[in-house]
Amino acid sequence: MSSREQHINPTPMKRHVRQIVWLLLAVSVVLASLSYLQAQALGAVRAYVHGESQWAKGQKDAVLQLYRYISDPADATYAAFEHALRVNLSYRQGRLALQQPEPDWTTARAGFLAAGSHPDDVDNMIRMFLWFGEVRYMKQAIAIWVEGDQHIERLQALAQSLRVDRPPAGSAALAGYLSELERLHRKLHELELAFSRELNAGARWISATVVALNFVVLLVMILLAGGISRQVIGEIGQTESRLRESESRFRALYDSDLIGIISWGMNGEMYDANDAFLKLLGYSRAELPQLNWLQMTPPESLPDDERALQQVSERGYCDPFAKYFLHKDGHPVAVLVGGALITNRQNQGMAFVLDRSKERQMEDQLRQAATVLDASLDGVLIADRGRRILTVNDAYCRMTGLARDALVGSSVHFGRAQQADETAQIEAGLATNGYWQGDTLIHVASGEYLPVRVSLSAVHDDAGAVLHYVAVFTDISVRQALERELKNLAHFDPLTGLANRSLFSDRLDTALSRAQRNRRLCALLFIDLDKFKPVNDQFGHAVGDQLLQQVAQRLKTSVRESDTVGRLGGDEFVAIIEGVEREDAVIHIAEKMIALLGEPFEVGEHILRVGCSIGISIFPQHGDTGGTLMRAADIAMYAAKAAPDRQYYVFTSPN
Repeated sequence: MSSREQHINPTPMKRHVRQIVWLLLAVSVVLASLSYLQAQALGAVRAYVHGESQWAKGQKDAVLQLYRYISDPADATYAAFEHALRVNLSYRQGRLALQQPEPDWTTARAGFLAAGSHPDDVDNMIRMFLWFGEVRYMKQAIAIWVEGDQHIERLQALAQSLRVDRPPAGSAALAGYLSELERLHRKLHELELAFSRELNAGARWISATVVALNFVVLLVMILLAGGISRQVIGEIGQTESRLRESESRFRALYDSDLIGIISWGMNGEMYDANDAFLKLLGYSRAELPQLNWLQMTPPESLPDDERALQQVSERGYCDPFAKYFLHKDGHPVAVLVGGALITNRQNQGMAFVLDRSKERQMEDQLRQAATVLDASLDGVLIADRGRRILTVNDAYCRMTGLARDALVGSSVHFGRAQQADETAQIEAGLATNGYWQGDTLIHVASGEYLPVRVSLSAVHDDAGAVLHYVAVFTDISVRQALERELKNLAHFDPLTGLANRSLFSDRLDTALSRAQRNRRLCALLFIDLDKFKPVNDQFGHAVGDQLLQQVAQRLKTSVRESDTVGRLGGDEFVAIIEGVEREDAVIHIAEKMIALLGEPFEVGEHILRVGCSIGISIFPQHGDTGGTLMRAADIAMYAAKAAPDRQYYVFTSPN
């Protein structure tokens, strides 16, 4: 037997399919784990940002109360000062508990809860402090926190000294107290901004790290899946080669008149048979008169013969059917038989007999290939050299929403027809390497486009001519959605959808550059709600969150499309007003905001009123950097809060 005729057992396709399935499951678990860890880390960062805003608000309220105490040294005002520092001191308690040689979780948790942190966030905050405390961003943030607490201690000491001395109005001592209070306030504000910057940098680092890990995992998966897919494609190519060889042998037998032909009778008579039939079963022509086709049929094939004879009796012919004949030496021979009555004869007919041994081998091979295609979780498409679809698997039909019957025979365009560059890359890859791999979009039944990863290979014959194209499609819509979600988390406030502190800072720098280039004014509005804390205390955080969302919507409607509204945290909002020519245009917008936020809010069954105070700083007269303008707007906002007759205040330089 020649090497071409030997039976070759192909590598089991199921093993390759299992490898792909387990690979996809492993990658899914890793990506889900990374996403969960990122969500926990970003949640902890968000909780610290919220804590920073509470810490800053407590500090600012304390400074405001101390200013009032200087003007009117009443015990109630001093008590309000001490109450305002409760948040700062509680966070300090939590930090000190965690910085002990043996961290005290109970004391730390009590401190964070007393400071106003949400119970669901406290454990994540503690874990992030302990596990990532030596990471550069967290380490620097903790150092800033420690320095801030030291200045809080100086603020307490200043208040106690002021209470004991009680310097008279207009005295040099009182001026010294005011100067020190202003210095502490500025320093604490600088530390607040630095702490926020470190947290935002840490959040960006976490997002970038997880995205990089996701990319590495996906790249490894693609490389492994590509290798396995190439093996599967190679196996399919070998199967096709064997099928072509079998088909050639079958056609050669038919063309050489080697198909068995017999003249038969209803009772098993064999009136005649050609040499091909006799040779198939091992008989000589001399033995033909003693042969009976019923006696040469094994018992298990007789029911098929009876059904065929019934068809012949009813319509004069039978559909081709598979059966077995017994060889002269006793072994069964698989054949395909089709017969018809001879005209004008009721009991005699002619039949052809085809050797099905090689055909059964081809059927087994085709069944293996079909099993691989149907078991694949990725869409698989096979096209001929003219790029007309020969077959697709069920996964491709589910992916596109198109039926197999509608796809087979139609032309396929690999890649997007409207993208000439992409088409050129695909054709160049096929021509040079015989394959192309990349991300693209495919048209689906809904009329939309589905993002996929395509591995496209050309199958060649021995002469190098293209026989088929095999394309494997992997749905990457979930991956792209995750990337968009990560980007959104890094730049937008998750509660209100406004720009977060990081994105707002970037846009402020851009706006200042544009204003300097165009020689126009750029205004910064610092907006603080006046009665938000009582809402949280009385109705809970859920109502408070809904109120903040409505406030964000009203603020967005009060500015132009080119302006930016952001949320720094808590009930503090900011807005960038670009391209203005006069200060009164900015004041008009501030008055519009005050009017909108002064109207009642309907939150569930509650009707709420809050109001706001707005501090305004304008580039370039109040500063030429984002940090300078933020400080000026913050000071102006507190001046607006302290003023009894107005809700906005334009920063006035002390010079």
